[in-house]
Amino acid sequence: MANLTKISPSRMGPPRFGNRPHGIDTTVKTYQLTPEQLERYKNGEKLDDILKGEDTMEQQKPKVIAYAKYEEVVAERDELKKQLEELQANMEKEVAHWKELFETAMADKEQLHKENLTLENEVQRLKELVSELTERNDRYSDEWIDLHKELRALRLYALEKLQKDVYGA
Repeated sequence: MANLTKISPSRMGPPRFGNRPHGIDTTVKTYQLTPEQLERYKNGEKLDDILKGEDTMEQQKPKVIAYAKYEEVVAERDELKKQLEELQANMEKEVAHWKELFETAMADKEQLHKENLTLENEVQRLKELVSELTERNDRYSDEWIDLHKELRALRLYALEKLQKDVYGA
């Protein structure tokens, strides 16, 4: 008979690497080297020495640019300031224009609202007048019908009276 081998539970499942600190720096550092620094690095100089040397040199001497370049930068800055001032002036004019349009529109709105209220009141007054005139018309129409009936009756009476007086019946 074959013997079954037993596998330890710690050996089952995915591999475990433990939780002990390994002391390895896993961060990635990137450097942007100038062409001169890159040439020095290609020649075999250590990166730390190249970077240290540049840091100390930058700290020792101030950054100097050519006067022509300085004048160019200043002229460009002045031009940009002038463009900014022009844009601000244009924006202020545009804002004032839109503000004026808004105020005009609001005044027109108020005027139209007042006019609308006046017209609504006028319509209401005319509706009341129409209903009053309709009632009066109905009343006069009823009176006219009554008077018309009375006139017909009087005409018949007059006709009969005339026939009696003339023909004597």
